[in-house]
Amino acid sequence: MVQEKRIGTQEDLVKELEKQGYEATQATVSRDIMELRLQKMRTLEGSIYVLPQIGPVEEIEHLQRMLKDFVTRIIRAQNLIILRTLPGAAQGVASAVDNARWSEILGTIAGDDTILLVTADSKTGVSVTKKLEELKSS
Repeated sequence: MVQEKRIGTQEDLVKELEKQGYEATQATVSRDIMELRLQKMRTLEGSIYVLPQIGPVEEIEHLQRMLKDFVTRIIRAQNLIILRTLPGAAQGVASAVDNARWSEILGTIAGDDTILLVTADSKTGVSVTKKLEELKSS
């Protein structure tokens, strides 16, 4: 959401979530902002929230936390990997996967509680699934 819209305050975020059918309070949004490590950036039009610019080690640590906290199942079908998440968590987890920049993952598509990861072939699907499961369980 912060990538697609100008979200400048927690109140703006609560309102945008409500427009999309999610109930949220300032307190839960505040915790979510901390968990997602959103940062404030100044623009000519005012401050907005943006996704963090983090290094490779932090990206993997963040992905690990997201997998542990929000992913309920990891399922592989050939070169496709499905991550099942808690309701409403798929976008954040998919963003963490994307930010990890694993060359083996060709792309992700996220819904509300499901993420599709695409790899080049079945062998790569097996290795990515194993890496995700190891991160989640460690």
